[in-house]
Amino acid sequence: MSAKSILIGFLPWIAFSLVATRVGPGAVGMAALLALAVAVVLTARTVRRGESPKLLELAGIGVFAVVGAIALIEPASDAVFAFYGRGLASLALAVLVFVTLPFRPFTEQYARESAPRQYWDTPAFHAINRRISAAWGGTIAVMALGHLIAGALAANAAESTGYLTQRPGDLILNWVIPGLLVLATVRYSQRVAGGPTPQHTSRHESYR
Repeated sequence: MSAKSILIGFLPWIAFSLVATRVGPGAVGMAALLALAVAVVLTARTVRRGESPKLLELAGIGVFAVVGAIALIEPASDAVFAFYGRGLASLALAVLVFVTLPFRPFTEQYARESAPRQYWDTPAFHAINRRISAAWGGTIAVMALGHLIAGALAANAAESTGYLTQRPGDLILNWVIPGLLVLATVRYSQRVAGGPTPQHTSRHESYR
């Protein structure tokens, strides 16, 4: 399983976060449209390769189309999304990951890129990917909580000072902790899947 491919799937959320939270109110619509464009490009890239669109890509299209539409139609929502949009978008993704967990863990789409076809429908393959997908879902949920807390802190600071400021809480809750969580989840995924180089036949023993 390629951790790089999974991380690429998060690019729409990263793009949205960079623009919406750094520029602040007034940029949410633009940030959502940028994230939507990134998700569309990723989906088109996957389809051109003859593969089915990934859940992360389709989720990016759905989530940021909705956020962009709300921000553009209802300007009053812009300030709310500037502080809480990142957390709400991440929360929506976490819910989607957990909802699809019993039926089709989202990491199966990435695992199939390196696992031999003979393992795709085995109970062990499904079980391993449920564990990995659940770990990613938990990571995304914790990140969403951190983003929402950081958004509340930033909103309170903006209300007190009258302008948007970047405080240590933003760095810790929005970047440091998520980065550490993602790193830990990547390592966990590689360990459960059988190692960082699953293309080797011997590493596929765990899918049997």
